[in-house]
Amino acid sequence: MLSYKKCLRYLIPCLMVSLLMACAKDKVAPGTASLTIINAVPDSRPLVTNFKGGNPFDYYRAVQLDYKVPFNPLVNRFRSYSGSQPLWLYQYPDTTDKSTPLFKLTLDLPIGATRTLFLTGTVNTPDTVFTNDVLPYHPLGDSTTGLRFVNLSLGSAPIKVVIKNKTGDAEVSSLPYKGVTGFRNYPVNAALEDYVFEFRDAASNTLITSYTTNGIHYPLPGGIHQWVFRNWTLALVGLPGGTNGQEQTIMAFSY
Repeated sequence: MLSYKKCLRYLIPCLMVSLLMACAKDKVAPGTASLTIINAVPDSRPLVTNFKGGNPFDYYRAVQLDYKVPFNPLVNRFRSYSGSQPLWLYQYPDTTDKSTPLFKLTLDLPIGATRTLFLTGTVNTPDTVFTNDVLPYHPLGDSTTGLRFVNLSLGSAPIKVVIKNKTGDAEVSSLPYKGVTGFRNYPVNAALEDYVFEFRDAASNTLITSYTTNGIHYPLPGGIHQWVFRNWTLALVGLPGGTNGQEQTIMAFSY
């Protein structure tokens, strides 16, 4: 049986390694890119990633991406790849050698880049939007949050985005399907009410859906402000006239 001192001799180095790994897990590894993948295909089953491309399937690195499930950086964000990177995505459970991937892609991931891959369209007409994300800087003296808007709703007419009860110009005047705006900084402080962004048909002004930035006015319980000095994407997903979970709604996620 190992003595107490010998046990400590083995245990302490292991604890140190575990601590260092935990501290570094959210950082982009040297020589890689940051890749975010969003499943916005409303009629798809969960999509399973294969970064090997081709067969046999790379189960060790596979991740399951569900449609419209709340964003999770441990699931939707990848920090281990760079260069010309193959990516095949299968509808679960079709992941055998004879299965046909819904998406067969090759991504350009320069070292140090921040990219987002939006999977959109439908199962019959799969489509993608691949963005190079230039995130705005937030000076410590300015309490701001960065927001951008994306239209991932196949079949939708161009949309506009307005802030409820705000007069003047729209935040976005006309955003077609697969359109992506740049990031824009918005003030964040206790004197402001939460923003209510209304997504409307650009031509008829008909309200499609809305999104409220809960916590802008006052941090949510827990003490961590999820908006200040952060950058967010608000994406319109779903299908016009969709039912049974395919209704048009907003997916939101931060960087």
